[in-house]
Amino acid sequence: MKTFLSVFWLSLAPLFSWADDGAAAYQRGDYAQAVELWQSQAQQEGVHADLLSALGNAEWKLGRKGRAILCWERALLLNPRDPVALAGLHHAQGVGGTDRPLPTWTETYASFMTADTWLLLGTLSFWVAVYCIVVPRLKRQPSTDLNERILLLSITLLVLTIPGLWGAHTNAQRAVIKQGEISLRLTPTKLGEPIQATSEGDVVRTDRKFNGHVRVITAEGKAGWVRADEIEPIWGAGLPGTYSDATSAP
Repeated sequence: MKTFLSVFWLSLAPLFSWADDGAAAYQRGDYAQAVELWQSQAQQEGVHADLLSALGNAEWKLGRKGRAILCWERALLLNPRDPVALAGLHHAQGVGGTDRPLPTWTETYASFMTADTWLLLGTLSFWVAVYCIVVPRLKRQPSTDLNERILLLSITLLVLTIPGLWGAHTNAQRAVIKQGEISLRLTPTKLGEPIQATSEGDVVRTDRKFNGHVRVITAEGKAGWVRADEIEPIWGAGLPGTYSDATSAP
């Protein structure tokens, strides 16, 4: 399985002209050089799903599970059907020992399009419906058959976008454990009692924040507190952070 995934990833890299130098470094096993080249490419030309997927592959090869998972997850925010990112996450869960919450039905529904697309459709359908309702009344004219059809179509589209918008929202409210072997704490303090061990690269759902900590829920449904600097939110199209240590909360 690992061999198949490696061949799959490598076979995709040469398809992108932007990846020439990074792909060459990746193919000869110089993963650190590949990461450096692709990061430079991202700074010059911006980040897109293909670049994040390739970076995730290289980071995984370097043993940086947290950064790899973040790259793949952010690639899926830009392209929910990205095959390389999906293969990487499947590999990480099956072989790499990382945990990822099962998607809810709304998150699965939302994966058919990006969050921006859902927002655009929802906004457009809402204002078209408003126009169809308000304009005939302002003109003091009866609504035409065409107006009624457009109103019905826009309301239907708006209803269909609601679960997509909610799923995109909850999908983005997740984070990746970026440090190895940390424990969820019972209380949001440095001396809080450890209640559940987590590993680098595990994906958790985030809840409220307090005292420099974030309440999270693991893939197993265990809830607890971690320091804010121990996780990095998935939301965002940029590259993963530097993972520098932050000052602990009291």
